[in-house]
Amino acid sequence: MTDDNRHDLEGLDRDDLRLLYTLGEALGDMPSDEETRRALADFEAARRAESRRRRRVAAISGLAAAAAVALLLVMTAPWTGLGGAAEGLMTFAAAELPDNVTRSAGGGTVTVATPPATIQTVVLPDGSKVTLGAGSSVEYPQSFDGKESRHVRLAGMAHFEVRHDPGKPFTVEAEGVTTRVLGTVFDVSSYKGAARSVTLYSGRVAVDDGRGRHKTVLEPGQKATFTGRRGFSVARTSLASAAGWTHGEFVYDNERLENVMTDIGSWYNVNIVFKSEKTLATRVHFNIPRTLTLQQVVRALNDMGIARFDISGNTVTVS
Repeated sequence: MTDDNRHDLEGLDRDDLRLLYTLGEALGDMPSDEETRRALADFEAARRAESRRRRRVAAISGLAAAAAVALLLVMTAPWTGLGGAAEGLMTFAAAELPDNVTRSAGGGTVTVATPPATIQTVVLPDGSKVTLGAGSSVEYPQSFDGKESRHVRLAGMAHFEVRHDPGKPFTVEAEGVTTRVLGTVFDVSSYKGAARSVTLYSGRVAVDDGRGRHKTVLEPGQKATFTGRRGFSVARTSLASAAGWTHGEFVYDNERLENVMTDIGSWYNVNIVFKSEKTLATRVHFNIPRTLTLQQVVRALNDMGIARFDISGNTVTVS
């Protein structure tokens, strides 16, 4: 090999030299200077092409890595959802409730409130009956005499059996949703922070948002859920499942897990937090007594294998 050849080899790394030596062996043990120069030229061209390929691969790899990091950040960032919980979506929040059923009167009104895991029947002055759900309260006048309508206020859940009186419409005001009837049977659910709804068992009711912007009329077997700016969503519902709570049962037939857990949260007065958005719409068939403890209900849910349910303090987490 000539000095010019040695000069041409300067600056090559170990891998390049290995390739070059292999090339030299393929050319023969004693290549001529001209053969060596041609081999070096071909080798240099191949090396430059390989260098350009490596730079393209590196650039693509860099973009892929950046995209992977961005995707990882999106996947691992806390999902806050509508509830604003730092580590998931809180679909129900525990409230300050009394330890026992309370009844207070003053200013011409009566208020009855219930603690967790308790159902209380209240008979109104006109004979209408209210079955008050857990963690709920109803406020009504001590007398409906001399009034143009029978107006009550509800916070939470209640089942109404209204005595017919065409001269005095019966209205229920519940967290901005107003239900107007003459005489019928219906449920109103208005827990703070949860979806507000009206379920009709018999008769006919008119439901509005209290401002006259959105209104609907229900027929028996229909449930109206208030969706905010979009007004009311009306759908058929199972009245047997809907009435389960009045008989001391959790009864769900193809119900969304989000609604099931809101009901459980309101009954036991515990926070409900979903870790995964996709589990909200999981459909559930579930029937179990409300006399069981929260721990027993959660154990039964875990046995179903539809999600993982964990209790920590006053919070049930669904993941």
